[in-house]
Amino acid sequence: MVVTAPELHQRLGNTELIVVDLRNEAAYRTAHIPGAVHLPAHALNDPESPRSSVWPVEVLRANLEATGIGDHGLVVGYDDSGLVPSAKLFWVLEYLGRGNVAVLNGGFPAWQLAGLPVETGESLPPSAPARLNIRVAENRRAHRNDVLAALSAPDTVLVDARTADEYAGRSQTAARDGHIPGAVHLNWEQHIVDLMNPTLRALDELRAVYESQGVTADKHVITYCRSGARSSHTYFVLRLLGYERVSNYAASWLEWGNEPDCPVAVDNTQR
Repeated sequence: MVVTAPELHQRLGNTELIVVDLRNEAAYRTAHIPGAVHLPAHALNDPESPRSSVWPVEVLRANLEATGIGDHGLVVGYDDSGLVPSAKLFWVLEYLGRGNVAVLNGGFPAWQLAGLPVETGESLPPSAPARLNIRVAENRRAHRNDVLAALSAPDTVLVDARTADEYAGRSQTAARDGHIPGAVHLNWEQHIVDLMNPTLRALDELRAVYESQGVTADKHVITYCRSGARSSHTYFVLRLLGYERVSNYAASWLEWGNEPDCPVAVDNTQR
């Protein structure tokens, strides 16, 4: 589920490889990994939705197929935003039942740091039509009712991937701010060295961080953030650690914080 820049470089030219650039179009045109296709952010989320909603399954299928992602081949995503967009693609493909997907560790910065070749220009259409057969894995996506049920489920733990200020309700991001009662706070940035060097920390170190907070592999883990992107990073890391029962609450705080019937906690006080 993770490849290094040298490992990916060795695989270039393999017909069973699909390299996906998730940066903005200008960055892609300026320099990208040879043969990489460009997948814009709006291919996964509806840009007109006030809650940054994930596209319906059939729209996701069409957008991914247009990029050349079908049933076959290893998909490797990369970006320059802390691996968050790549993790989002990872989650979307698992949700759609499409395995064999990985993230470039360190993203495009790692590729550049290694001095590996790049090319410029626009993304070319797939040489052959792609066909992605959807087998939706509902257990990979949590909805509001799932989260409400989880509040009283002893075998389920919620993980808030946002900043400390968002978790504490000090940042205004919705009609009500704070966190879901009982949620564990683990900022997604703890997964990487830093934003300038988005290389994942050692897996043993990451596992120890989660286990110290009671987020263990025997639990059902539901991740959330503001819009489902940073929580995809947490989802990805937990899957990398071997956690099987992990779901991403894709609607996240943009839904929860704007729904008056959803309980909110601030500094462990529920309201």
